[in-house]
Amino acid sequence: MVKFGSTENRSRIVFLLSLVTSIVLIILFLSGSLLTNMSRGEIAYTQVDMAAGSIFVFVITMIISLSLWPRAADWLENRENDDKIPE
Repeated sequence: MVKFGSTENRSRIVFLLSLVTSIVLIILFLSGSLLTNMSRGEIAYTQVDMAAGSIFVFVITMIISLSLWPRAADWLENRENDDKIPE
């Protein structure tokens, strides 16, 4: 089911998954801050706050996801190997 192939290929996949995870979380952060600004009568967050927050969210999520995605890949590969019935 889940085959990552070589170590090079696996590194690319983990990096791309981390990048996608970070981008999705940035979109959630920005939409939350924009919705907060629209729901209040006054501006709660400036553009500088949102830009700095987005950079912070990107860096933190990249650090966390780059450490979690390899573990998830190992778990999926081990689960697949355990599910195979030896003949």
